Amino acid sequence: MRLWLFAALLRPVLFGLAIAAGVLAGDRSGSFWVGLLAFMVASGTGRALRRLLRGRLADAVYELLWPASATVLVILLTELGLVEWASAILAIVLAGFVKRVMAAVLLPRRRPGRWLRIEEWGIPGPDDVIEGRWAKREEA
Repeated sequence: MRLWLFAALLRPVLFGLAIAAGVLAGDRSGSFWVGLLAFMVASGTGRALRRLLRGRLADAVYELLWPASATVLVILLTELGLVEWASAILAIVLAGFVKRVMAAVLLPRRRPGRWLRIEEWGIPGPDDVIEGRWAKREEA
């Protein structure tokens, strides 16, 4: 069996495990936000695992930055004395910023694809505008 097929078949299994992790963490802590954070971390880790199985190491590391930073941030904020639900919400928000910064520092820059240039979509730009005069016609 090919590895990419195994990674595709692993998707529903990892999704079920992410739901179970969210339910267990939310039930144990008594907070919906902690359960949501646990689901998001488990889901992100599953995405990184599937990319690693497909042989895309840089994409796997990029995808793993958010769950790792969210986990570290929630532990740090809880140890600082913040309430669990507030530390979970802050970790969800701040992990996105940490992911962007860590990706810019650690990972090589991604080459823009050819569909990122707006000129190729057929949308006129400022250079395509022809200046002219417009006069109102008299109706006969």
